[in-house]
Amino acid sequence: MTMDVRLRDRREELGGKPTETASIRAGIDAQIKPCSTLTCPHCGHQATETMPTDACQYFYDCQGCGAVLKPTPGDCCVFCSYGDVPCPPIQESQTCCG
Repeated sequence: MTMDVRLRDRREELGGKPTETASIRAGIDAQIKPCSTLTCPHCGHQATETMPTDACQYFYDCQGCGAVLKPTPGDCCVFCSYGDVPCPPIQESQTCCG
């Protein structure tokens, strides 16, 4: 039995959520990344921002062209839509803004 199968089986036993220990054993970084680099879809400007951990950020003013970025349909926040790292709740495999 491979490591991936064992972890999947263990996650199912725990209700679908991987344990921190299982993630560390699998070599997965269990730390939440607090920053994300947003890329404006209008002008391409990039800015690295610290994400809020207790709220969704629905709007972001692009520092390059001044456009107000909003989440795309299906995403909870601007970090999930335009960032290189999704928001903390999504990184933790939880629903956001729920």
